[in-house]
Amino acid sequence: MGYHIWRYATEQNKKTISLSLVDEILDIYLSDLNRNVYFKVYNDLSSKEKEFVQAMGKVGKQKVKSQEIGKIMNKGANYLAVYRRKLIDDQVIKPDGYGYVSFLLPHFDKFIEQEMILNEF
Repeated sequence: MGYHIWRYATEQNKKTISLSLVDEILDIYLSDLNRNVYFKVYNDLSSKEKEFVQAMGKVGKQKVKSQEIGKIMNKGANYLAVYRRKLIDDQVIKPDGYGYVSFLLPHFDKFIEQEMILNEF
């Protein structure tokens, strides 16, 4: 994001960085982030890890209770614990209170939503 802000500010001869400047480059930044980082992270996940993060995305909350993931995946706590641990170790998700997890990567939930939509076609 810093690169895009610097480049845009230089091109526009802006001497200060404002929230409106950040808003102007946000779509470009997210596009690069998805293409250059999240696509690789997601494709390196196993099918079960993808299923886990997709279940998180389906819940649609910042903090997701493990029980909700289990209901969507139709799996028990012991099964989920294996993939939860792998995703935490890979720094894709983080523990977020007792029994909850959240995405560690900013905007990764939106990327997952887009991938699920694309996979439907």
